[in-house]
Amino acid sequence: MNIRDIARLAKVTPGTVSKVLNNYPEISEATRQHVMKVIAANQYDPSANRSGRPAPANIRVGIFLESVFNPLYAYMEHIISRHVYNAGYTIFSFHDNFYQQDKWEKYQELVAYTSANKLSALVYIGGNFSRLTGEQMDLLGCPAIFVNTVLPMPAENGRYSSVQVNHYDAAFAQMRYLLDQGHKKICTVISSDIDNSVYGLRAEAYRAALRQYGLEEDLEFFLQTDYDQHKAYCAVSRHLRDHPDTTAVCSVADQIVPPILRAIHDAGKEPGKEVAVISFDGGEGAEYCIPSVTTFEQPREDMLEFISDLLFDLLSGKRKHQHVIFQAKFIKGGSC
Repeated sequence: MNIRDIARLAKVTPGTVSKVLNNYPEISEATRQHVMKVIAANQYDPSANRSGRPAPANIRVGIFLESVFNPLYAYMEHIISRHVYNAGYTIFSFHDNFYQQDKWEKYQELVAYTSANKLSALVYIGGNFSRLTGEQMDLLGCPAIFVNTVLPMPAENGRYSSVQVNHYDAAFAQMRYLLDQGHKKICTVISSDIDNSVYGLRAEAYRAALRQYGLEEDLEFFLQTDYDQHKAYCAVSRHLRDHPDTTAVCSVADQIVPPILRAIHDAGKEPGKEVAVISFDGGEGAEYCIPSVTTFEQPREDMLEFISDLLFDLLSGKRKHQHVIFQAKFIKGGSC
């Protein structure tokens, strides 16, 4: 029996069961008691060794995080770490920035770290290894799951899995939403022109959408902020001062939306009415902004549940490597 079985019996989502097990405060007491009764009735022990899974003491799982300023990725690392900890496995964590190093050099360091620490498996969040060959990707020597990592075309019998969101298509739809509403003076806030992570893919999609609609002039209005909220506030403030006819802002990530909204407000305009704002990621803070943020939400709970199940199944040999793409969900808020 696993967490999905408990969720089915309790008629809740696997994410809800996980939150109950990890004592998340947003779960109501009634739901918590209901799920715990199902767990007790079925004698489910989340820390017990699953059938066929190697002994926990012998399992060492590495969790690697690129884009250290990304709160969504930090949340994903946190939840995966909890699942690994609850299984009784040893955790190795490693953080890095996202575009400061040659990718082949970075990958060689990853291979060396995996070997030196005798990792049984690893989860890698973020980054870009698209220029590596299939043979190079097989050098790790243990099962690997790459999450929101830009990768080469997966080989049929490769030694790694990937879990992605449809970043490019959803970002194209994000910009198209503004364009279909008639906006022709759009400010686009990105991370960096040299960002080649999935956030770079989003920037490519924004440019492609603008070109398709014949708005090449708006390609000049791309502001680089490095995910920094102060930089985002200053950049958007300057842009609105220099281009007061701007009617919309397209943001690469929810984490920089609060300063964008503040910049619009401080420019004497009303966010959501005089200047529309649309974003991507679905961070928890987006719904608490005023106005609430229209965004394309990554289905993080479903992704995390899938990643954890896949990790454990790869360790036990129950499942082969998989390459899965989750669809971002459009969330309509008051900002657009």
